[in-house]
Amino acid sequence: MKKQWKILLILIFILIIVLFSIANVDSVKFSFLFGNVHLPLILVIIGSVLIGAVLIGLFTYPPIYKQRHQITKLERDLRRMIELHPEDSERLKVNLGSQEAAANETRAGNRRSKR
Repeated sequence: MKKQWKILLILIFILIIVLFSIANVDSVKFSFLFGNVHLPLILVIIGSVLIGAVLIGLFTYPPIYKQRHQITKLERDLRRMIELHPEDSERLKVNLGSQEAAANETRAGNRRSKR
């Protein structure tokens, strides 16, 4: 359900940008370091949104990638600890891996849908 809301919000955001861009079709002077260019305002708006999206992706993806890598490494270490010390397995028991969590969520979702 969260994914559907996310997609809906993205579509609404895109619609707002498109409507705003269509309303602003005047030609504007765009200054670079090496000269000036006359562009339709719609291209400046859409270009700015795309550059902003790329910059957000560039700054947010590396920390997320590092966290995922660290989580995977820690889960692997915890599995090794459980294998080496089976007597402490109850104390070390945690939800390992997103696949198991996804399987549990799916089973719970199936039970809810049967009601």
